Amino acid sequence: MATRDRAVPRKKPRQERAKATVEALLEAAAQVLVSSGYEGTTTKQVAERAGVSIGTLYQYYPSKEALVAALVERLSQQLLAALTETLVPRQRGGMEEVTRELVRTLMGVYAVNPQLQRVLLEQAPRIGPLHTVQEMEVRVESIVRNSLSRGLETLRPRNLELAVFLLTRAVRGATWATVIERPELVGDPELEEELCAMVLGYLRREGSPPPHSGFTDSPRSSR
Repeated sequence: MATRDRAVPRKKPRQERAKATVEALLEAAAQVLVSSGYEGTTTKQVAERAGVSIGTLYQYYPSKEALVAALVERLSQQLLAALTETLVPRQRGGMEEVTRELVRTLMGVYAVNPQLQRVLLEQAPRIGPLHTVQEMEVRVESIVRNSLSRGLETLRPRNLELAVFLLTRAVRGATWATVIERPELVGDPELEEELCAMVLGYLRREGSPPPHSGFTDSPRSSR
């Protein structure tokens, strides 16, 4: 069976009971992937964790690859929903304000089941093109690019595309490390403050105005 065929679910659940079974299978697959890794995951393990027979699993998913593909689809939709709900790109504001909004939003997106995100992004590409993951990454980068492009004259990096790539990966890595290695820091305002300071230090051009200076041409209010 070709890899692409193996990654395609056999059928979609229609009745509520079938939908509950599929949800249990996907949740079990996520747990096994996180605990055992891609190589260590088997359909037998997933069926046992979900409390169903292997035959029931194969009614919906012909292989481990199909389970992973379904998980990728589900997780990517969750991430896209998080982006849509948490960020309305600011049209006006200072560098610090815009940066803080971006960092807060990216941290929220990458904190959605980070252990599973890491397994899927690192291991699952072997099953074929992961269009939903790519779509999510493109959406994230587009939001960051649009926000930064309004303040090019105040930015140190000359290559905007490279800056977007580095910024998103830096925040993603820091968020994953926090959730996985230092979960007690999740939600700590100091963590957000320090991450914003790190990002601002990278973005701000030497000799540029201090924080609260605008990305836009609008003057600051005097105090």
